[in-house]
Amino acid sequence: MIGAGEIVFLAILVLALYAALRPLRRRLEKRFARTLRRGARRGRGEVVVLERKRDGTFGREDADGG
Repeated sequence: MIGAGEIVFLAILVLALYAALRPLRRRLEKRFARTLRRGARRGRGEVVVLERKRDGTFGREDADGG
């Protein structure tokens, strides 16, 4: 059975780890934001409409060019 002292100890431990890891979390968040912004600047992707082929699959054109 867990006593009150152990629960208090675990709560303090969790809070200490949260506070200690905050700088690492902030650094990672900044890196992710920078990466996402850089990816958005590269340009927009091209949308390709794939039409249904006669055999039921999808592609740009049929094997016979039609």
